[in-house]
Amino acid sequence: MDSETQDLKIDVRIIVSDLDIAQIVSKAVNNIQLEDDYNIVVSSIIPTVELNIVKKVANGADILLIGSYGCDKTYNILFNELKTDFNHVGLLNYSNIFADDESIDFKQAEKEILNSIIKSTLSYSLNLINVHTLENKLMEVTHNYNNLLDDYNQTIKEQEVLSQENRELIEDLNNLKSEFNSFKLRYDDIYSKEILEIFNLNDLWQDNFHEELVDENKIVFASNKFKPDNIIVGQGLIAAQSIDKAIEWLNIVRTALIFIENNENELKEDLLGTGENKPPEVHDDYDIPNTFENFWD
Repeated sequence: MDSETQDLKIDVRIIVSDLDIAQIVSKAVNNIQLEDDYNIVVSSIIPTVELNIVKKVANGADILLIGSYGCDKTYNILFNELKTDFNHVGLLNYSNIFADDESIDFKQAEKEILNSIIKSTLSYSLNLINVHTLENKLMEVTHNYNNLLDDYNQTIKEQEVLSQENRELIEDLNNLKSEFNSFKLRYDDIYSKEILEIFNLNDLWQDNFHEELVDENKIVFASNKFKPDNIIVGQGLIAAQSIDKAIEWLNIVRTALIFIENNENELKEDLLGTGENKPPEVHDDYDIPNTFENFWD
């Protein structure tokens, strides 16, 4: 008998309470011809109820028959210890082997052993179906697990990429913070400085003096020549700390222009040395610098 054929047979092991019953069971098993007729091999008949011994001998069996008078305490203990998802534990009932007078009917013993094995074999077959179902479920779970593992590994790779991008973003953010702090330190006192406001020169002149600005270049020239603090004039605009400061400067320039225009002849005579010595006209409103006589030089 080759090993492959042996592997296909159902391995049955029988646990009995003592050696006398073991002999009876062994004789009955030999008479039944289980291997030839049913492809079943009774590989062990174990004459003990010692749990540790039974567990060692019974390990790997397809079917375990426990000899007892019904499902008593001994049977229940052994059943709970020996039953697994890959075997079947059945009862070999002594009550059907021994007559009331304790005599043994070997034909009845053979019948009981055969019935117990067949019943257990059917249960074992059903158990195999459950095992195969579990195996199929296990394969499905394993397949799902492998898919999840692939997804997990892909997620790890994406997470590493995102982590790298995050580190780069943090580095960029730190650089921006550093640049911002430098900028902030550089311009921290900007609010404490005098900021110039910009006004339209023509509009401001017309609104305050109710006349058109005829010669903007003279305003620009005067502003550039005397360089008043915080006053800039040019390109039709005037910049000052406030509109009042801008108007104040335009009043000064306008007054100077009027003074020069009204005294143009006298100024020329003074410059040529032919005019009479006359005291200059006093203007109470403005302090006009004595350099205006040669303003346009």
